[in-house]
Amino acid sequence: MSVTRPRSWTIDLGRVFAIGVVVVIHWISVRVTVTDGVLRGEPALHGRPIWALSWLIQVMPLFFLAGGFANTLIVDRWRASGLGYGEYLGPRARRLVTPVLALVAVLAPVIAVLGVYSERTAATAAHVVASPLWFLAVYLMAVAVAPGAVVLHDRAPLLLPLVLLGCSIAVDALRFGGAGRFAEWNLVFVWLFCHQLGVVHARGLLRTVTDAGVLLLAGVGVGLLVVMVGAGPYFPTTLGVADAPVSNLAPPTSAISILAVVQLAVLTWVDRRVGGWEPRRSVRRVITAIVPLLMTIYLWHVPVIAMLTGAATLAPSRLLPDDPQIWWETRPLWILVGGVVLFFVVRVSMRWDAFCARYAARDTTVPAVVGTVLAAWGVYSIWQVGLFPVGAGAALLCVVLGAAVLTSTRRIGATVDKSAAPA
Repeated sequence: MSVTRPRSWTIDLGRVFAIGVVVVIHWISVRVTVTDGVLRGEPALHGRPIWALSWLIQVMPLFFLAGGFANTLIVDRWRASGLGYGEYLGPRARRLVTPVLALVAVLAPVIAVLGVYSERTAATAAHVVASPLWFLAVYLMAVAVAPGAVVLHDRAPLLLPLVLLGCSIAVDALRFGGAGRFAEWNLVFVWLFCHQLGVVHARGLLRTVTDAGVLLLAGVGVGLLVVMVGAGPYFPTTLGVADAPVSNLAPPTSAISILAVVQLAVLTWVDRRVGGWEPRRSVRRVITAIVPLLMTIYLWHVPVIAMLTGAATLAPSRLLPDDPQIWWETRPLWILVGGVVLFFVVRVSMRWDAFCARYAARDTTVPAVVGTVLAAWGVYSIWQVGLFPVGAGAALLCVVLGAAVLTSTRRIGATVDKSAAPA
């Protein structure tokens, strides 16, 4: 087994930074107004400077890269322990799935009530609040395959990245050739490629490459992106904006994979500059507290801004101004208020997580795999159809069943009464 790097504060800080960027972008990307009593939403970002900026602030590749780094460390510890696959997957999958139950328990009834008054409003809200869920479905898959991905890297470091990149290019060819139904396959190929770059970084594959070589790699990546976008057929942005509604992100294209390579090169260069940097104790405490909550923050940040927007419809002239300039001037206050509300929502959600943590996760292979597959499929289906109870009933059931299969009835710390056990 190859030796991986120790914990990287740079990676952890990058993960916190990435979630911050995602939250802010989602909170400012749609301008909601009320015109003649009708609620309208339109993209707030537009213009070629935003097109260029989108490539600099697109942090989802970094998010998966950091996840691959972290999962490599976890896989190494698991392999050293000699435990079974279920003991690796069960606790991790359960910890990712249980926050979704709280999300569903709160939002599904709210959307059902909205449906009584307006099915159109309910359907829109259902799709908006479910829009971030693709990430969890894909990340569950990444966690499940991480042991195999790490082992394959140790045997042939470049094989899996090249295969995944080749597959994503093939999907792009089908998509741009008119077979758009295959485009969502790149949710697997592109994001697992980014995750595998995290394994590459954890193993230090670029450690022997000089600074000039690392910067050359970044430059080649940027050059490829210029050709892919300039000569076509790739899209000019990595975000959906008013004047370029189709981007390289939804669903992802191979341009995102190339961007991930650029980010890996930059991250490697930065890591060399900071060396074994360790933040001050107060900063370490903050980072250590936030990192385990990143999935909860991600799941709730869109519902929080949606709920605040819904409340703002009570006074639309003041809180949802028609004037774009006034709307932008009020964004800092909206972000501040949204951050405060999100903080309290996460704090409440932590109580649910603590309750779930009282019960041990399944640690045998079959229940762990079945529960993970059920939950991932359910989450993906909710993302597809929205959180509207009529359309999402089977998907919701899959998530609940997946969480149930992943959770045992044994309480943590409870002792087993052997005298009561069957002979």
